[in-house]
Amino acid sequence: MGLHVKNSGSWVIPESVYAKNSGTWKQANQVWIKQGGTWYQMLTSLEITANATNYNLYTALGSPITPITATVEIVSGVTLSSTGTGVPALSISGFPTGSVIYLVNNGTIVGAGGAGGARVAGSGRLGASKPGLGGGTSIYTRNTLNLTNNGTIAGGGGGGGSGGRTNRSGQAYDDYTGNGGGGAGNIVGVGGYLAGGGPSAANGTATTGGAGNIYWSNPGSSEQQGGSVGGTGGNLGAAGARGLPNPDYDGTNIGGTAGKAIDGISYTTKTVTGTILGLEVN
Repeated sequence: MGLHVKNSGSWVIPESVYAKNSGTWKQANQVWIKQGGTWYQMLTSLEITANATNYNLYTALGSPITPITATVEIVSGVTLSSTGTGVPALSISGFPTGSVIYLVNNGTIVGAGGAGGARVAGSGRLGASKPGLGGGTSIYTRNTLNLTNNGTIAGGGGGGGSGGRTNRSGQAYDDYTGNGGGGAGNIVGVGGYLAGGGPSAANGTATTGGAGNIYWSNPGSSEQQGGSVGGTGGNLGAAGARGLPNPDYDGTNIGGTAGKAIDGISYTTKTVTGTILGLEVN
């Protein structure tokens, strides 16, 4: 069992502990208890003062083996992000059962942007359109989390879908589809592209999705023909747009899903909500 104190007749988990030192009450940064001849850490605090990627709170707090209460502050101006959509910007998982994390976010926690869908090249409906990829997760938790969000928590934007096909064999609208734009994120989603097949769509930015593009055959010539248009990437916490036409023949030119702002909302109590952009699941 983690650290508990008695308050008005009930045992509760404290967010902080004070001790009297030379007549003055001071907040304790750490509390240790000796049990069976071994010292165990029961309460700790951590201030995150520098930008970081793929931040794992469990390892940052020393991988405790007994339940712990931790107060964690992300200071103003600090950004936690991720290097890719497959890993959260901040992971709160692995703590022993009974642990409680008090997180005060005064900065920004943001997932990575999803890549835009790449265009399809070839004559006569060769292959299907390419969907945009989903945005990344901001916070992943499977431990009890008390959240005071004075800043921003945002999932990455989904990538835009590539231009779609129409079942019109041999026509430029099918043969020359566009690319989808990249989704927003601190690590941005790249715009879709096909190697050797014309310009790529725009990458996302830190807050907005990149624009999709159109592919032109024989650019500048009298035989120039344009294909379908790729979708725009999603802004922070938003899905990418579907490419045109909508719907398309293959049904595969869809935009990527919005990134998760909080994966583990059932473990989370929000004291202050602040700005949260994206899905809140599980």
